[in-house]
Amino acid sequence: MPLRVLQIILPADHHEDLCVILDDAQCNQRWITPLNDDLAMTSAVLRSESVEPITDTLRGKYENTDGFRTILHDIEATYPRLPEPEDEPTPDKESDTQHTGWKTRFGRVSREELQEDIQDSAKITPVYLSMVSLATIVACVGLLKDSAPIIIGAMVIAPLLGPNTALALGTTLGDLSMIKNAIKSNIVGLGIAIIISIAYGYFGVTDDITNEIITRTKVDTADIVLALASGAAGVVAFTTGASAVLVGVMVAVALLPPTATCGMLIGSGQHAEAAGAAVLAATNIVCINLSSAAILIAQGVRPTTWYDKGRAKKATVTALITWTIALATLAALILYFW
Repeated sequence: MPLRVLQIILPADHHEDLCVILDDAQCNQRWITPLNDDLAMTSAVLRSESVEPITDTLRGKYENTDGFRTILHDIEATYPRLPEPEDEPTPDKESDTQHTGWKTRFGRVSREELQEDIQDSAKITPVYLSMVSLATIVACVGLLKDSAPIIIGAMVIAPLLGPNTALALGTTLGDLSMIKNAIKSNIVGLGIAIIISIAYGYFGVTDDITNEIITRTKVDTADIVLALASGAAGVVAFTTGASAVLVGVMVAVALLPPTATCGMLIGSGQHAEAAGAAVLAATNIVCINLSSAAILIAQGVRPTTWYDKGRAKKATVTALITWTIALATLAALILYFW
């Protein structure tokens, strides 16, 4: 489990109460640094799964206290190793569905850490635009050359995991700003892929349809299973602090190649075959977002306030119903036409 340094800044006269909270959470690896203006900073080394229950407790107790702030840092390694907790302590307040004792469900990282990581990966930046463009070009070359290694290289550099995970997290938290940014990032990214691949199909040599292209014009139920697994794996990687590189490839395999295939076939005038690739790409988008939202719900990712929880519940239910209806419609098309 990844380790974190949690720094807690409070007025010095709150130190005794803070120590009680940290003792209850078995957070014994901590140090105190006096600051200016009668403030003190407590630095604690703890496992990432313990961060959110502690910060939620601190927020509920000190949110309106002048000078209160929490800061979270990642740790590559520490020695001596952090001791294992002796038992499963329970906080003074009642645990909700987000927490089990002083741990998050399934050992995920904190809500705030998720928001920071996923928001950054879903922004439309020059790097994002250039990586999508380059990945699409590489994918088009690989598809035309019938080269799986080249296509895999395109999937490695395609930054498509972040926007889709951000959309699922935004609906789970009821964060309308994150939802809008994720939708824009997805539309822009996939739009760039379509435009570049259409141009490549129009000007390139696409008389001979390679096996790599053919396989992405045929859709069956196995593709639904693949996309559901890809979305779930991507969220698990984000929420547990694991490397998202390999699961990013899994998401890219479900999104970039069929999108590039669809664009090239449109550009070359082969619209019937392009329809199959378009259905595959749409199915993958729906499945990835559906499974991502389901995993986040299962892991207990929720807002903190009752007002935000109500809004998040409404957004989550709406998203799940929408994705489920869309998947059912696409599955019916697949079973009927393919």
